Amino acid sequence: MNVKLTTKGVEEIVVLDEVKYESANELFEDISLGRPPGEIVLNWAEGVVFIHESIPLSNETALKEWIDKNRIYWMYIWYAPMEKYEDVIVKGNVTIKIRKVKTPILIEVAKELKKRCAKTWR
Repeated sequence: MNVKLTTKGVEEIVVLDEVKYESANELFEDISLGRPPGEIVLNWAEGVVFIHESIPLSNETALKEWIDKNRIYWMYIWYAPMEKYEDVIVKGNVTIKIRKVKTPILIEVAKELKKRCAKTWR
């Protein structure tokens, strides 16, 4: 049996809502505010910590965009600079677990976010 494996990368990520925090602690405080006890998982790469939510591929339009145009949509992305990696942060009754991302797409996203962290917004 011959199996052909084709990897089709994402060419564009469209983010509907972007929030840049001045510090990781500010992001942690905001994300844990009003949450019930439990865990939240955030991503870390390139000196940036972030969380995003994709529009589910069960959405027919999102699936078509991904297949036809290599474009995915995210509802939001929240991020902050965090030079030193930490795997667990506890804020009140919320445990924030941080994973080092290895996915090339998320590493590219982190590189872009790092550039944005360096810019001052007005």
